[in-house]
Amino acid sequence: MFTFLAAVISFVAAEFVIGWWALPVVGFVFGVLAARQTLASVRIAAAAALAWSALLAWSALSGDVTAFFRTVSTSMTLPPTALLSVSLALPTLLAGAAARLGAGLRPGTTADA
Repeated sequence: MFTFLAAVISFVAAEFVIGWWALPVVGFVFGVLAARQTLASVRIAAAAALAWSALLAWSALSGDVTAFFRTVSTSMTLPPTALLSVSLALPTLLAGAAARLGAGLRPGTTADA
């Protein structure tokens, strides 16, 4: 549980300061650190999705994200909920894959990390 909360906080801080490309970097680091835990890459991917959701919610409270999603979804011919799902898939896949790579590169771990 501690690793999950630490990952969420780290993802929020890194995304806020650096941007979206911090997702694989933080995911990789936590993948190395949590390599011996069960389903570490899945937990780290979920932490990244939760962090991304928190940043989207914060943006929605401080700006008009709804209008942005409507405009972009219209241009992409997607419903706004599908665009939200796709935008949450980005951090999940980036961080999960990087965590899996980090866990696999740590010496002494099995392929089930």
